Amino acid sequence: MDYMDRLNFDGSCDPNPGGRMGFGWVITWKTKRSPTEGSKEKRKSPTNTNNVAEYTALKEGILNYLKLKGKGPLQVCGDSKLVINQMSGKWKINNKKLADIHGQINEIIKKNDLKIKYKWVPRNQNADADRLAMPAGKQQAKIREVKPADRKVIADTNTASVSPRLRVKINELNTNPSPGFKEFARLKVGGRDSFSSKRIEELEKLAGKDATKLVKKEFSSDLKNQASALRWMLRGLAADLAVQKVKVDAEISKKREKKMRKR
Repeated sequence: MDYMDRLNFDGSCDPNPGGRMGFGWVITWKTKRSPTEGSKEKRKSPTNTNNVAEYTALKEGILNYLKLKGKGPLQVCGDSKLVINQMSGKWKINNKKLADIHGQINEIIKKNDLKIKYKWVPRNQNADADRLAMPAGKQQAKIREVKPADRKVIADTNTASVSPRLRVKINELNTNPSPGFKEFARLKVGGRDSFSSKRIEELEKLAGKDATKLVKKEFSSDLKNQASALRWMLRGLAADLAVQKVKVDAEISKKREKKMRKR
């Protein structure tokens, strides 16, 4: 809605729960004023969660909007269905921590007589806020912004032997200039497919010399990660994204193993 200012927000907690939280927001003004970006972090705490981070990001974004003399009406956009549906009154709140932040936000809105409309948006339409929400220590898990047209794709996901749902997810990532950690983490095959059982030698032959050279450079002597990256490329994921996907999966696996050792 171009007649309204717009606030996009996103939050993250790594690891979830209990990790460091990051909050990001982007204000797009209805005037010719340049968009305003902002971010904050909070150190590790047992009460930190992704949902708390999402709510806090919204609160910080609204406070920043008011500080910058925003008067409303304001279109609030986020990729958290929980926050959007609870703030708009469609869903009940059963968590005390979230209810407290929810109440604080509504008090701020009421005090400033701010008119707000809430809208859920898919993650690929919330990329800038997602980028800002990543804690500084996790920036290495983000890739540099790349123009989708410049990406190297060795297989067409529209004709590759993948499920329709996975095809949609891959296309979303391929057209996103700066996908976040969460997008990679949520990219799943959903079981085994025609590429899952192929050995590294066959994958290298199918992917070609350039792709093989890239994965050997990125993962050195780690054949498992090399094979995983090649499989994602053959499913249609762009080469740079396939490498990043494997790195994110390796980081998640490392955290999971660390938790298991502590038990």
